[in-house]
Order: sequence, then C-alpha cells, then structure tokens
Amino acid sequence: MRVDAEDVKYFHVVAEAKTLVRASQELGVDYTTVSRRISRLEKALGTRLFSRSGTGWKLTPTGEGLLPAARMVSLGVDVFADGDPIVSGPEEWTILAPDGFAATVLAPRCGRLVAESGVILRIVTADSLASRDGVSYDAAVVRTKPTSPRVRIQELVTYEIGLYATEDYLREHAEIKRVEDLQQHVLCWYAEDPIAAVPDFVTLRPMLPNIIRLQSNNLLVHEEAALAGVGIAVMPSYIARRRPSLVRVLPEEVTYSGHYWTVLPAAQLRWEITRKVLRFLREAVLDAGLAPPLGRGATLSE
Repeated sequence: MRVDAEDVKYFHVVAEAKTLVRASQELGVDYTTVSRRISRLEKALGTRLFSRSGTGWKLTPTGEGLLPAARMVSLGVDVFADGDPIVSGPEEWTILAPDGFAATVLAPRCGRLVAESGVILRIVTADSLASRDGVSYDAAVVRTKPTSPRVRIQELVTYEIGLYATEDYLREHAEIKRVEDLQQHVLCWYAEDPIAAVPDFVTLRPMLPNIIRLQSNNLLVHEEAALAGVGIAVMPSYIARRRPSLVRVLPEEVTYSGHYWTVLPAAQLRWEITRKVLRFLREAVLDAGLAPPLGRGATLSE
C-alpha cells in the first residue's frame, strides 16, 4: 500500500474544515481536486475516512484514529515544501471537559500554566465525546465511562451531586421535609432529552418533580438561577460549596456519587504533551479539593 503524503495533508485539512468548500479555499485549489485526493487516499487505504452529507464531511471511526498521525504528516509536508526547518512555537493543548468542571476546576488553575510555560490552552466544553465528534484533543474529561476501543481511559476523580437553594428561597416557599415535597418547587437542571444518557440524570430523575421547570444544558445556568432564588438547583457539591449562600436540601435522600474519567485518543502520538496534560489535570483536581480515587486500576499512566 502506497500513500501520498500530499493526500494525507488534504485529509487533515478536510477533517479540520469539515466541508469541501472550506478545505478547497484553505488549500487554494478547486473542491473537485480535494474530493479526488480524498477518494484516492481512501482507495489506497481500502476504507472510508469520511461520511458525506449535505451539511459536511464527518470523520468515520477510522478517520478519527488516523487524524493525529495526519496532523504530523501535514506539518512535515509543509516544512519540506518551505525548505525551512521547524521553528518551535508554543505548545498547544486541547482539553475537552463538561462546562462546570471546565469553569470551576480548570479555568481558575491554569494561570501559571499559560503565563509561565507559554502553553496555548484550549478548553472546549463538551458533556460527552459524542457531542464534540470530530474535534481533535489531547485529553478529555467525561462523566460517562467510554467503552470505545479507540480511547484509553482512567478514573480521574469522584464527585457528589445534591440539591441546593438559598436560605431565602427555602424560607419563602413550601417546607421541604421529604422527596415528595419537591413537587411543589421549581427545579433547575438539564433538559430532558440531550443529557438522558448521563448516569446522574438516570439515577436522580425519578426522585425529582414530574416537570423540571427550568431546563438548561449549562450547569452554570442552574447555579445562577439558584443564587437568584429562582428555585432549587441539582448540582455538584464541589461547585455549590463555592457559594456560601447555597445550602444543601435533603442531603440524605437526594444524592449521587459520580465519576470523572480522563480519556485519551488511542492513536495519540504527542506523548510528551499528553504527560503534561495529565499532570495538569491531576494537580487541578487536587487543588480544587477533589481527591483522586485510591486503589482503583488505571488503564493509562505517565
């Protein structure tokens, strides 16, 4: 099997651009040339790298697995074309993480990293890998343990979820002594459908009112609504404890212990950067007061 490095570069550009038109504009060629190059590469490999649709080109599982290597080949092609050696620029990290974890654990603890090490850090919010399908990343933090053979996983930390409201809200509304009393209150949580596969939703949903009055896919919306006295928010304890005005509601009856998992692409080739990213994640959760799990088997390491 012979593969043309220039075809691999075209593959990389299409994967990032997600449409032939955008890719052709970036490459400075006609879109039919791009399509022909991709078809030739797929024929050489004997597999489809993209699924085509009217809205764009989406990587197949095989394409996803080859993307990290394609990025390196593309860089090499550019270097040879220019005839100049690589001038080392700043390292670029991409971390996928749920919005609450990204905003309250990662963002407040990346100052030294970006100021002193010169790293360019991209924190992309995503509730799951599926919601950011096709996005290349160095590490992802997810709440549901992946089963795909295309990733390597390790448990990062455990966390607790509970109900939180302000004392003013609780004083001004119907008393809550048992789970059934929640039916009289406004609950702030996720929308019913998009998050249904997340374990905490599946476990906690039967305990909550039949109708979730305020629904959002953004955890910080729940937090701000609770702080404003709109209702009771379902949220992780590590986020709620940042707000002294929020108090726990039914702590014994409504609780859930969840897990954050660190995920790496199985085809990851930037291992030196990966080690640094993993170290940053571990230090961030420790500093946030979220102790990593002990005594559990790991499937990836430094």
